[in-house]
Amino acid sequence: MDGRDLRQYQNDDAIVNAFSALVSGGKIGYKTVIEKKKDPVYCPKCMKVLGENAKFCPDCGSKAAVKYSSCPNCKKSIDGNEKFCMECGKPLQ
Repeated sequence: MDGRDLRQYQNDDAIVNAFSALVSGGKIGYKTVIEKKKDPVYCPKCMKVLGENAKFCPDCGSKAAVKYSSCPNCKKSIDGNEKFCMECGKPLQ
């Protein structure tokens, strides 16, 4: 891999259409649904798996860590493991 950031193309209709044609064998009207895997959210203190919308841990009361899917400053799509936005440099954690 050459290190290029290809996330800017992840919502492009041309890619979805090409993937649909590839998966369906070229059938007309076939639409593929591409789902992104959601990683479980863990309590930073006791490591209990938390619900998707949990703000606090029900066991120890610690505040849940928030993972961003886009930068709150410039709205660029980001990977959940990044500590800084690669577009504007804003800290994400």
